[in-house]
Amino acid sequence: MIYIIGSGIAGLSAAVSLKMAGYKVTVITKKVDGGSTPIAKGGVAVAVSVDDSPELHAEDTIKVGDGLCDIRTVRYVTQEGKHAVETLQSWGFEFDKGLRLEGGHSRRRVMYKTDETGGEIFRFLLTKARSLGIPVVEDMVTDLIVKEGEVRGFVTKTRGIIEDADKVVLATGGYSYLFEFTSTQPTNIGEGIAMAFKAGAVVGDMEFVQFHPTVTKLDGETFLMTETLRGEGAKVVNEKGERFLFNYHPKGELAPRDILSRAIYIEMLKGHQVFMDLRGIEDFQRKFPVVASYLARHGRDPKKDLIPISPAAHFVDGGIRVNIRGESSVKNLYAIGEVSDSGLHGANRLASNSLLEGLVFGINLPQYVDLQWEGITTGDGIMKTLKLVEDEGIDNTLTLNEIRKLNWENLGIIRNHEKLSKLTSVYYPSKSRPEILISYLTALAADIRTESRGNHYREDYPFKDPRWEKRIYFRVSNS
Repeated sequence: MIYIIGSGIAGLSAAVSLKMAGYKVTVITKKVDGGSTPIAKGGVAVAVSVDDSPELHAEDTIKVGDGLCDIRTVRYVTQEGKHAVETLQSWGFEFDKGLRLEGGHSRRRVMYKTDETGGEIFRFLLTKARSLGIPVVEDMVTDLIVKEGEVRGFVTKTRGIIEDADKVVLATGGYSYLFEFTSTQPTNIGEGIAMAFKAGAVVGDMEFVQFHPTVTKLDGETFLMTETLRGEGAKVVNEKGERFLFNYHPKGELAPRDILSRAIYIEMLKGHQVFMDLRGIEDFQRKFPVVASYLARHGRDPKKDLIPISPAAHFVDGGIRVNIRGESSVKNLYAIGEVSDSGLHGANRLASNSLLEGLVFGINLPQYVDLQWEGITTGDGIMKTLKLVEDEGIDNTLTLNEIRKLNWENLGIIRNHEKLSKLTSVYYPSKSRPEILISYLTALAADIRTESRGNHYREDYPFKDPRWEKRIYFRVSNS
């Protein structure tokens, strides 16, 4: 039996692909809500047009990744993208006609379904999985069972110990909800990464948290203003109507996300208000029905009103270190999608490469599950070994909301040693509280990396340092 933990695009595409290849599969998920997949409004970036190619897509990915992309992984994913979407289409999914443009891309290559691509794909895959008879069980996995260096099973909250696992595939998403202002679901607190780390898996790139530049919150309802709005002509302005983003990057609204988020955040620190101006988009209701519905709920007219925006934690580039097969450093434990550190994104993810990554790794998994285990390589990266700390006797009364506030203030868009050391003195490698363990690993990695690169910006080290073209890894001590 192959167990898939998680129900987003990576987990469900893997489950369907494995089932259709003849494997016995069960999906176990904390909540059948798709995790962050429905939050992905834009689409799937794939080189399919006559003026595009996987090589150009790879170039854009590497450029945005700011010197830390794993070149082999980038080439693999961009080459396999077309096969992945064609497989999804062969199962019955239909994209809308045309391609959209997003920040960091040199070509229109984003395949989409209205302005809610992630949600559409999630609902389709869930229906497909159930039609194939794949059990989708709502339960919480709390720990992995490792014997003689191999994953043999796991422990669930309600069903107890399960030990009939031939393989375990983690597809549990990232940890962006550990920040006070976020676009993601409350389930995204890094529990899958914490489980794998405690089981002996190497994790890496934890410092690279991507903040989406254009998130709004009208009347208390947080909503992601999709990247494709800017690709179709939306402008970002301050209260004076000035398109200030061109002061930070020549591409303005279509610059990479790390640059835009930092620019907007700096403007807000200066006391400016920041808005999205949608008035230049023709046929808005047809192109963006979900955005239009959200605005209508809150009495806003895209033809007249400016929409207040700010950056929010959206995606994490790091996680469980894997190879292109999805294999971790622990035998029989796979990690796919946002929970993984495949090296595709480097220091900053290119827009709409997240759904692509989940789809490619999920759909291709049947090719690898019966092959001899290869595991991972860490190259010239820095490896830090940590000992887990028992929580008994430690004052760990911090609530999740207190942790989220601390992280937003000290581990957010602009960092420095003083802020980060505050967190590493409060957090620790907790054995039983994943939100504390993940926050500790993220803050520690950010403090170790004494430079600014991609999503990681330090005001005390504001420049990129070529000596830091290497990853920071963590693993648990054997003692």
